[in-house]
Amino acid sequence: MKAKSFTPADVNAMLDAETAAATGAEHSAAATCVDAADWLASPDEPDTPLVHGMIERGEMFAAVGQSKAGKSFIALQLCVCVAAGIPFLGYAVERSRVYVANLEISAKQFKKRLRRMCAKLDVNPETLRGWLFVENLKGENVTWQWVLDSCLVNRCALAVLDPFYQVFKDDENNVEACTAAIEEMKKFQKAAITLGIVFHSPKGFSGDRQLIDMISGSSILARFPESVIGLLNHAYNKTCRVVDAVLRNYPPPEPFTIELDDGAFTLAPDVAPDVETTRTRMMNRAKQEQPALADAIIETLRAAQADAERRGETFKGLPVGVAADKARKLYVSKNGGALGEKRMPAEIKTMAVDGALIVTVRQSERNGEKLVGLPEQMEWYTKPELELAPAKEVRQGGVE
Repeated sequence: MKAKSFTPADVNAMLDAETAAATGAEHSAAATCVDAADWLASPDEPDTPLVHGMIERGEMFAAVGQSKAGKSFIALQLCVCVAAGIPFLGYAVERSRVYVANLEISAKQFKKRLRRMCAKLDVNPETLRGWLFVENLKGENVTWQWVLDSCLVNRCALAVLDPFYQVFKDDENNVEACTAAIEEMKKFQKAAITLGIVFHSPKGFSGDRQLIDMISGSSILARFPESVIGLLNHAYNKTCRVVDAVLRNYPPPEPFTIELDDGAFTLAPDVAPDVETTRTRMMNRAKQEQPALADAIIETLRAAQADAERRGETFKGLPVGVAADKARKLYVSKNGGALGEKRMPAEIKTMAVDGALIVTVRQSERNGEKLVGLPEQMEWYTKPELELAPAKEVRQGGVE
């Protein structure tokens, strides 16, 4: 029997029927598929940025950072800038009506924050009339539909929800629940409303993670937003934050530093965007501890000299290991906490290089260790011509 031939229209009809049967949904290929050649033959649609170079109108962005990093501040500042039509941290904006769902801060504190921010940004509150709408919902059982309805009633083009966990009342690692939440977020896009959500990052240093992995919970939450704006703690300046971004529609900007100044963030171009990580925290801690470590070593050596003089002996220094152990115990007793066993030997070496301590080159007769002391205590070694005491370890030319 001759095989039946099918036209392209027949094939499309069968595929439509199979898809509908498999999904239980009506589907028309003609409604969703286009011929690529025809599509490319039509002119490109112009970009419609809300924040130029960062956020496209009608899409979603996330603001994310560690606890107390200032996420709510930067989200509110974005809202004020868009509502007032002024640049946001150097980025031009398209003035639009803005809705803010404050779900975490008391209304009276949020008002004070908004007032200080307007003053810092030189925004007259009357400028915001009809452009910025605030709904204080702390303690309310808020739903996605509640927020969407409020946006539609006030005809807002931007909705900012702060924070995510107050409207998403499920396990953030629950993929099914997160998928359902994303479907709710899509309703804002269908209504041509830009949706911004404030997310918390997992515990630990955000700087140790890639920006896309900073949003706490299921990975699908991090991959849905078109723009992820990260607010990272600065490595050395507690009042500064580093802004980094992953953008789907625009080239990613270089990280830059901002500073919280009297209620609002301002650009800090003279501060390098150094992000706090586990490594920088350890280095910073070591730098802060260094003066106290040095004091413990010096006090240990002077106490040892006093003990030797009480016994009528000439002090020639302490074995390096003994000095490090005694100084470490003294430091811990004065400052509390723990101190790694390698810290004091390393500090002794650093101080010797700087000339604050003298360490003998050859081993001493005591315990087979090198001796360490303050410069004035080690003149028997560095200046043997003074004949302060018998010295078997004299080395011509001074110290290491």
